Amino acid sequence: MGLNVHFLGLVLLPWIAGLFLSIVPTRFSKFFSIFLACISGFLALTFLSRVHGSDFSVAYSWFSIGPKSILASFWMNTSAQVLLALIHFVAICVQIFSASYLAHEPKIRRYYIYLHLFVGSMTLLVLTDQTWIFYGAWELVGACSYLLICFWHQKPEAIRAAKKAFLLNRLGDIGLLFGLIGLSMHFQTDQFSAMNTGLYGPAPFLVGLAILLGGIGKSAQFPLMSWLPDAMEGPTPASALIHAATMVAAGVYVGIRIFPLTSEEVHLVMGGIGAISLLAGGVLALFQSDIKKALAYSTISQLGLMWMGMGSDVSLMHLWTHGIFKAGLFLTAGYVIHSVHSQDVNQMGGLRKGLPIPALAYAIFGAGMMGLPLTSGFYSKENMAGYLWTSVDNSSYALYYEGLLLALALGMVLTAWYISRQFYLIFLGKSRAEKTPDSAGTFDLGLILPIGALAIGSFAFVLGNPFFAYFDFPTFEPPSAWLIWTGISWVLGIGLTWLTRGWVPKENVQFWPNFWPNSFQYVLMKSRNAYWIETRIYDRAVNGIARLQVIMAHLSAWVDTWVVDGILVGLTSWLSEALGRGISRWQSGKLASYWVLVFITFGLFLLFSLLI
Repeated sequence: MGLNVHFLGLVLLPWIAGLFLSIVPTRFSKFFSIFLACISGFLALTFLSRVHGSDFSVAYSWFSIGPKSILASFWMNTSAQVLLALIHFVAICVQIFSASYLAHEPKIRRYYIYLHLFVGSMTLLVLTDQTWIFYGAWELVGACSYLLICFWHQKPEAIRAAKKAFLLNRLGDIGLLFGLIGLSMHFQTDQFSAMNTGLYGPAPFLVGLAILLGGIGKSAQFPLMSWLPDAMEGPTPASALIHAATMVAAGVYVGIRIFPLTSEEVHLVMGGIGAISLLAGGVLALFQSDIKKALAYSTISQLGLMWMGMGSDVSLMHLWTHGIFKAGLFLTAGYVIHSVHSQDVNQMGGLRKGLPIPALAYAIFGAGMMGLPLTSGFYSKENMAGYLWTSVDNSSYALYYEGLLLALALGMVLTAWYISRQFYLIFLGKSRAEKTPDSAGTFDLGLILPIGALAIGSFAFVLGNPFFAYFDFPTFEPPSAWLIWTGISWVLGIGLTWLTRGWVPKENVQFWPNFWPNSFQYVLMKSRNAYWIETRIYDRAVNGIARLQVIMAHLSAWVDTWVVDGILVGLTSWLSEALGRGISRWQSGKLASYWVLVFITFGLFLLFSLLI
């Protein structure tokens, strides 16, 4: 198979799978969906092995505008390859997990169709080199997210959450659209790979800022971060794939794409937004009674950590490691929810006895999030610290980088606190549940197998360091003082968990809770005001002007008829006609009449002379 044909199969198979599942009977949809997901994953793996980590590009003729030909171009660079591997690995795990988790779901075929469409959209997003195809894939990813959030559309909460996610993402997407237009105009090309900073210089600051606005919406960063916790109304496995590992990482990916095309000022703005999100998400994760919402805020926090890498290779490294352990956390949380039939930590506690395998898996994934040694999260976090520390010595914005390091130091304490605290509330202490878990003592291979695969992948020596070495990621070593603080942050986080072990949140605290309803009411009020102004002022003014125009038209017609036509034109024509008739009598052609006129004229002349 040629490399180009292999590439086309990789891009098109998820879409073909979605179409195929639409005609397959529901009872067979799980088998075919998992089978096709494995085929897509195999195509991705073999393609990555064939390109050997080197860049791959291909272009097809799309359409022409006059003499200009527009190409549908694709570019698989290092960042695209990393994200492609993550998408398919997590997607296969989610597909297998969903078969058991949603075993009794009557609309399971529609769910699997949405998953394949999402994988197809994400594959198109990470591989495209053409800015307009990139934006189209970006919107398709958002549409699939909307469909999966409101999958259980019989729930009003799911509908509200989907609308909220859709509208807040549109705010960011407007900025992305203008940013891509500005990027194409600045570099005079619509292909990312052809944008040359050596020839045109880096993109203007406002262009980079507009593109980052799109990433803020997609990654649920400050201040557009309130939609992600509400998006947990969708099925838990879908949250693991879309709202934890891949789609939200697209906001980081767009920063990675423009990192070599923008100035350091744009990078610093990205890092500052990430620092705020890292701390805000970490604090809010502590005040959640819903385990999925707590994980959602922790996702916002970890995405903020990636943003602090400013789109460099250290962001890409943590994107990979976070995608593995966060997908595992969501699937393990789904196992717990599946067992206790509740997402509230007030109905949990002491579950390590009834659910020992999920408890062990949650501890492994939590260790990866904390960045404990032997986990891949340890290397990606320390690499982030090393990058920021190196930037302090090599940049004129040293003070700014020092501020980012301080935020990272505080964020590490918060991360260790909220994830260890969540583990304690779920698996340790005394049970607060009214009944024991349904699956205590049972072994569901469909749930355990994908969790186990992700748990193995969370260790550095499996999918961590070998993966980094394969793609030749640069490494940055932090100083010894920082490593000492890393150990202290673990002790502080676990110590704070022990001190607050008796406090269980009774409700979910939201970021800026009045922002969404108040902003919606504000828009509604402005719409009503605009309607009143439109109907009472604008419409009346327009109607009054129209009536005045009608009156003026009638007046103008009267003047035209009676003054212009009647007096001016009519009188002039009558006088001309009367004068013509009078003069015409003098020219009768009779000699006697002429002699009479001569005598009359001579007589009048004599009379005039005598009078004078």
